[in-house]
Amino acid sequence: MEIKASKQIADSYCLRLGVKSAGCGIASYVIGFDTANEKDELFEINGLNIIIEKIQLMYLAGKSVDYCNSNGEVGFIFREPS
Repeated sequence: MEIKASKQIADSYCLRLGVKSAGCGIASYVIGFDTANEKDELFEINGLNIIIEKIQLMYLAGKSVDYCNSNGEVGFIFREPS
């Protein structure tokens, strides 16, 4: 929510979580702000609207997203359930 406010991102934008192919069977996770469309599933968590393309739900099910700022690493981390 702080990022949205500081970057002056419109309220109509949601946080998009997704997966994209990096080739050779490798996938990377993506995160950013976007508007929802008919292919998306909408979730509300702690007042934040999150969208995930329905076809990608199986790749993100059970994962958690954390923000890391330690040991020289800064960014979002998608974690497997433990």
